[in-house]
This record gives sequence, structure tokens and C-alpha cells, in this order.
Amino acid sequence: MTAEAPGFLLREARMQDHDDLLALARELDSINLPTDPKNLELALARSLRSFRGRVRNRARAVYIFCAEETASGRVVAASMIIGKHGTPEAPHYYLELNSDDRYSHSLRKMFRHPYLRLRYSMEGPTEIGGLIVSPAMRGHPQRLGKQISWVRFLYMGRHLPRFEPQVVAEMLGPMLPDHGNLFWDHYGRRITGLSFREADILSTRDKEFIRALFPEAPLYTFLLPDPVRDAIGKVGKNTMGAVLLLQQAGMRFLNQVDPFDGGPYYGAATAELEPVRNRRVLKVISGEPTPEKCRTFLLGVDDKRGFRAVRAEAELTEDAGLLVTPAVLDRLEIAPASAVDAISLP
Repeated sequence: MTAEAPGFLLREARMQDHDDLLALARELDSINLPTDPKNLELALARSLRSFRGRVRNRARAVYIFCAEETASGRVVAASMIIGKHGTPEAPHYYLELNSDDRYSHSLRKMFRHPYLRLRYSMEGPTEIGGLIVSPAMRGHPQRLGKQISWVRFLYMGRHLPRFEPQVVAEMLGPMLPDHGNLFWDHYGRRITGLSFREADILSTRDKEFIRALFPEAPLYTFLLPDPVRDAIGKVGKNTMGAVLLLQQAGMRFLNQVDPFDGGPYYGAATAELEPVRNRRVLKVISGEPTPEKCRTFLLGVDDKRGFRAVRAEAELTEDAGLLVTPAVLDRLEIAPASAVDAISLP
């Protein structure tokens, strides 16, 4: 493995990234990364305070990461951590997947009836989301998608006390053109009178309607049309890669789906995530790693200049050092013998 120069700098988002991030946000069109210029400006300001440890209430903390392309200086990818998703004022809602087993002695037949039931938590988990990679950078040889996804785990491992014991990711279910969704159109729209888009936007500022209007009785899924039932717990084609990255990090399907789009929730104990458990603090040595001994790492530092990280092919030395090229040190703006947080990238 040849040690390539880092093609991207992963770092905390700054106010001057606003326009690049706005373009990415409008491409993703997610409620996590705002598509309104003013709301994005407010989110960036809150993110900067969160990175500085100035947001004591985890439910108010948000961390926006971005990937800056080395060649152009443009921001070409983003991801987020939401410190806490679920409070008494704004509970974390989900539909729990379960089943009801029925057996007839006279017929000697057993049936298992799967159903969904609304649940909520007022002491919710940390959430990761807002993952978007510019179309021009998808399929990049340096696997930008994995970098911008896993940089969140690197940061969480370094600052574990800032986050909840559990972490969850809400994966988008299969979508229809014009912000449509099969599951919502056959269930949510009928019980709320709202379009998917209207409900999605409303939920960002007021979730009262979910508890008030969603039935407490279970929804037996065999009553739904086959295409709707088959879509529950599934993701769209463009989201499959993101799910694989979460699975590699140790996150698993929680038997929970989103009340709006029916997409699956993945989760894990924060401290048990593979990148968090395997994070090491190593001293870097400037040089040329031996190709046969190179491994791929994500290396991060967090100092008065902020948090930043790069992907690097590096060689572990016998004295627990990490041999990296001068280009890695330059991109991180650190000197030889500096300590870095390191996680392996599978």
C-alpha cells in the first residue's frame, strides 16, 4: 500500500463554509442540515459553541463536520452529531416492530402477526445524521463517504462524556418523487391530514401532534398493501452504503422504524462502537512508511485551532509510534512527536 497524500481535511464546520454547506444541504434536503440560509447560519453558530464545549445541555448540542477537498479548498461532504435526541419537551418517537403469536388447538395452526406500535423516550440517545457527499466525490478512491461518516466516531471517542450512553441513526426509508413516501401516504397522512413534507418540517419545532394523533393501538402490518409492508425497515438505494458503514462500526437494526418514512433505526452502546473501543492515542513520526506495513487510519487532533482529521496510510512502529508522511503532518498542522487520536479504517 502506497502512502497517498490526504485528499481531504475533515474538520469542524465554520461560518465561512455556509454557502458550500447550503448547497450540500439542499442536495440532501434533510431536516437535520438546514436548507434555509438563516437557519443554517444559526446551526453553524451552535455547532461552533458545541465543539468548544460551551453547550451544557446535550439536547442543544450539535456538531457539524465537513470535508474540505485539498485541491480546491471546497467543502464537498458533511455529517452531524446531535448531542441528545429525546427530552420531555421533544420526545424521541419511534415505531417498535413486534409480533403477536396466535395458536388454534382445534385447527392446529399457529400464526405470527407482526405489528408496529408507537413508543417514545424522554431520555433519548445521541443521534448521528446529516451525512451527505457531493455527487462528484462519490466513489472517490480515498472513500470519502467512510471518512466523513467515521470521523464522528473518532470525535465521540475522544469526548465520550459529552454524549449519551446510546447512539442511534435514523436511516431514510425509500422515497417517492416530490418528497413522497409509501408508508406515510398509507398511514401517517390518514391520521394527521398532513403531507410527508409538512409533517417532517413541523416535527422539527413541535412534536405534539405525533403523540396526540398517532393511535396507541398496534398497527398490524398484514393489513397494509404488499408494497407498503415490504418497504418497512428498508432504505433507499442511495442509503445502502451509509447503512453498511454503520454496521461496520458495530451499529445494528433496533427493531424500530421511523414513524414518518418507515426507515430503520440503527443503534449501539456508544462506548461499544468499534471505532470508539479501538481508538488509540499515538505519537506521529515523520517519514516514509513501508508499503508492506501500511495500514489505513483516520487521524485526528483537537486543539485551540479546532478539531480536524485526515485519512492516512501509516505504519505502526515497535515503540507504539505512527510513521506518517510529511504531507499528513502538514495537513493536520502538527509537528513530529505530536499526539493524535487514531482509529483503523476497515
